[in-house]
Amino acid sequence: MQRAAETQEWVANITRQAAFTRGYSPLSAAILDCLAGWLAGRLAVGLAVGADGVAAEVEALRRRFLAFVGARRWDNDLEPILKLAATLHSHVLRGDPRVAGLRPYYRTVSDSDTADAASPDEPAFAGELLAALSALGDDLLVEAEGWVMQTNETARGVIWLLPAALLQIEAAYLVELGASAGLNLLADLRRFDLRWADGEGLTLGHGEASQFQIECEGPRPSLPSRVRPPEIVARVGADARVVDLDAPDAETQLAACIWGDQPRRMQRLREALELRRGLRGTPQAARMLRARLPDETDELLRAAVPVHPVAPVILFDTYVTAYFNDVDHRALVRAVEAFARPWTLRHQLSWLWVRFEPARAGETQAPQIGWCRWWVEVWTQGQRHTVELGWAHPHCVHLSFGPGLAALARLRGPE
Repeated sequence: MQRAAETQEWVANITRQAAFTRGYSPLSAAILDCLAGWLAGRLAVGLAVGADGVAAEVEALRRRFLAFVGARRWDNDLEPILKLAATLHSHVLRGDPRVAGLRPYYRTVSDSDTADAASPDEPAFAGELLAALSALGDDLLVEAEGWVMQTNETARGVIWLLPAALLQIEAAYLVELGASAGLNLLADLRRFDLRWADGEGLTLGHGEASQFQIECEGPRPSLPSRVRPPEIVARVGADARVVDLDAPDAETQLAACIWGDQPRRMQRLREALELRRGLRGTPQAARMLRARLPDETDELLRAAVPVHPVAPVILFDTYVTAYFNDVDHRALVRAVEAFARPWTLRHQLSWLWVRFEPARAGETQAPQIGWCRWWVEVWTQGQRHTVELGWAHPHCVHLSFGPGLAALARLRGPE
């Protein structure tokens, strides 16, 4: 009975994730739909029921999956699903012959462009997926067990760029919490085009070529059509596990965390990696620190900000504290506040903490499934202001603003 209940729970978890991805990544949704159906015992999900060996392959897959998720205590329900998906994608990216039948469905590989790629809605997809999973067998699970999920969504740089523009910050120390890859520390060197349905637009960043196209709703910020980002004095990222992107195969592992039918996200990631390589050894390169949060928050902030600062601080986190329990989350908030408030008084400079996280229990729920709450904590002259900017898709393809835009702009004082 307990095993059956656990299976039902995982089916429900996978089904919820499929619902979130369906409109944005049909391939991811199709993979999850098949997995949920097979776990639930619906053998006919996408398969020819009478085919030789199909029932045995599905049963073997079910046993492997349940052994995998039951072998350890996961940080959250999404972790094993995301690790399996990323590991499978890595085999596709590397051209593993065992998953050759899946390559036409993955638009992130060079020979599967949009015009020629197969659709996961096609009847053959489920069979190719089952064949690939069966061929990989335990190898997939062993790799997934040790897989390190890494920040790969480079569109999230807009999360700190826009508040900096609203406050007209001219220069800043930039610090990211949970920056396993640190690529959003380079957002000011890229280009973000925000567009409203009425044709109004706003461009952020130094980049010249078109990169991020972001749909927006709600009020438009009271800003010029193009805003020059602040000068970044130093870029520091912190994570419990710092990823060395110069290590062999590290960039492929990072790329594998992108959903397989997202070629534009893959292209943006490759641009960010190229930008990072070009900055190595220069003052603009990001510095990565190892820190366990919330326990080492004070030590991190002291290491990230110089003793004699010459500019405000922009601290930001994107989909990081979602993995914290409530006790650790409260401890992090207390630690940042304990550091930021006296810092602003001592140095007569502002401190900006930009937050982009899923709503926690007891908070206002997101307007759409999976969206993140976007708000800002501002310390200035010892005072703390909390401003709600709105909500956004976690990949920042769509932003929904509220009245907090004007409230934040008012904190910059008179023109």
